[in-house]
Amino acid sequence: MSGPARSETADSVEEAVRQWSERYEDGSAFRVMTSLIRAYNVGVRGVESVVREFDLNLSRYEVLLLLSFTRRGCLAMGRLRDLLMVHGSSVTYLVQRLEAAGLVERQKDADDARVVLVAITDEGRATVARASARLVEEGFGPFGGYDEDERRSLSDLLARLRGEGATDSG
Repeated sequence: MSGPARSETADSVEEAVRQWSERYEDGSAFRVMTSLIRAYNVGVRGVESVVREFDLNLSRYEVLLLLSFTRRGCLAMGRLRDLLMVHGSSVTYLVQRLEAAGLVERQKDADDARVVLVAITDEGRATVARASARLVEEGFGPFGGYDEDERRSLSDLLARLRGEGATDSG
């Protein structure tokens, strides 16, 4: 594997597995869970180190990215909550921060006045485009240390874990 070098984080996982195995069964499943959590944190820190340049964190970047992917450039707050898999108050906080920065705006849905839409602004589109280009340049932080086959294998395993099946190989 040509990925990032083994770090103290990996050693701390092995120490946790050793401790777990002395008390409980199935240290391998514990190792996977702990490794996944540590890897998630490494990934978040790596991505955030890039998007911070645009006054974003991963969550705010993800909101802008989701909005930029939509045909109309907007989503209902509830739909955004579901896609982000977070509590409604977290979405409200994210939207407030993005709104204060001029990157999104809230609107009433013309078809249902009870629904609040979050719409990306032109400045939001430009920001997410610049941040995304920078992420690509940087190889998405720690993920740049892996070749295409390794990234595909990891993605396929994570897709299985999520229950979404493997990605296509093309």
